[in-house]
Amino acid sequence: MIQPAFLKKPFTGFFSINITVNQRKLMPTELKANLDTKTKLENLCAWLTEKKAGAVVALDLSLLRIKQDKNLITEGFIIAGSTSARHGQGLADFVLEQAKANHYEFFQMEGYANGLWILLDFNDVIVNILKPEQRELYRLEDLYPGASIVRDDR
Repeated sequence: MIQPAFLKKPFTGFFSINITVNQRKLMPTELKANLDTKTKLENLCAWLTEKKAGAVVALDLSLLRIKQDKNLITEGFIIAGSTSARHGQGLADFVLEQAKANHYEFFQMEGYANGLWILLDFNDVIVNILKPEQRELYRLEDLYPGASIVRDDR
């Protein structure tokens, strides 16, 4: 029996999805183990504020899931403001570079090309970078009213 090529490689226990932004490979090959959601939220918020993200709000949804018996798609939710599309793209680039350096699990990015609403999916934490017009229109802060607030810079 002939084995497919992907079965011949030894399994390392880690996986990665490779994406490119500005021709740079940004996916870490090793994942940081046992990092709790609150610490991850705090680190991501610190990286966003380091590059002047406006009005950063971080919500911890892990307790909300237990209280309301809901199946949520994430345990942490971050909303950050950008002054322009280019600023939003710069914020996303910096956060992804820091995530790679710290071996954070990263799945996907959406909205980078137009920069109005950039979404970064870190598996258990979702980061939303929005321009002021989109932030006012969608009001993501009100999406989870019973969530625990980790950070609120509004």
